[in-house]
Amino acid sequence: MGAEDLCGKRFGKLTVLRKTEQKRKGSFLWLCECECGNTILLERYKIERGLVQSCGCARKGKNTKDLKGMRIGHLQVVRRLDEKKGSCYLWECVCDCGSTIKVATNDLTKKNPVQSCGCVRQGKDIEGQRFGRLTALYPTAKRLGGSIVWMCRCDCGNVTEVSYNDLRSGNTKSCGCMVHEKGGLPLAYVDDTCVESLKSKTLYKNNTSGCTGVLWQKGRWVAQISFRKCRYYLGSYERLEDAVFVRKKAEHLLHDCFVEQYERWEQKDEGWKREHPLKIVVKGTNIDDFELEVVEQYRGNDEEKGKGKSGRYAVFGTAGERKRPGQT
Repeated sequence: MGAEDLCGKRFGKLTVLRKTEQKRKGSFLWLCECECGNTILLERYKIERGLVQSCGCARKGKNTKDLKGMRIGHLQVVRRLDEKKGSCYLWECVCDCGSTIKVATNDLTKKNPVQSCGCVRQGKDIEGQRFGRLTALYPTAKRLGGSIVWMCRCDCGNVTEVSYNDLRSGNTKSCGCMVHEKGGLPLAYVDDTCVESLKSKTLYKNNTSGCTGVLWQKGRWVAQISFRKCRYYLGSYERLEDAVFVRKKAEHLLHDCFVEQYERWEQKDEGWKREHPLKIVVKGTNIDDFELEVVEQYRGNDEEKGKGKSGRYAVFGTAGERKRPGQT
């Protein structure tokens, strides 16, 4: 009677794949796969008697049965690939910047694991730092002249992409709103809002979608809008036109309605404006129920006068959640 075929059978953390032609001290070796993804060659008697039940990862404290879904630094582990680096399987990982990379099991489980695609290098992590009117939010997958491109938020509320080198050198200090000042034109700031920036609707050269506030991130088109130093997440979409549609609706609800109310207020005489400063209140938590309320407060006493609403507009598409600066 022939020896039992071990192929496909499980012993501890090992699954027997096949019998090889290799021998060790006269015994044929069997190729086994460990739960962690590593492979190992063993003699039949060691397998059947349970003398070896893993590749050694359990003993070393590196048992990575399934890394799928784990977060390691800036990396999110997506799935295990069939490819290998040496004896270790490769895992598909998505970095916070949007890049996708392949990382070996041992590189994810070692004492100092790989934690990013390389976008966050020592001395170049500038998240949260200010450069002029810009605050660095997070690195993108883009490069400009070998320099990492960072997503930044300007004090005027706009979101823009700027290279690391341009931020460090001081070449770029705003989203472009400072251009008005350089030309001798005064910028109007009302209730933390740059009026000229909302009016201009300038599309910057580094924009890749053709629409301000729409960017490609993690395989989808993300729509967002900033107003009064708050960033509103409007959802992510497979189709560019859907993201643009929602962004344009949000622009009308927030930016256009504010500019309209500001221009009415601006026509008043200076004395009246000093006594009735413009106050903006955004109501609602997403694009389906946004309301812009303009409140004129009389400084002579605390009573409110001239309270008016821009109205509500029905918007079709996925509703997004409101995000304040720094919120993830």
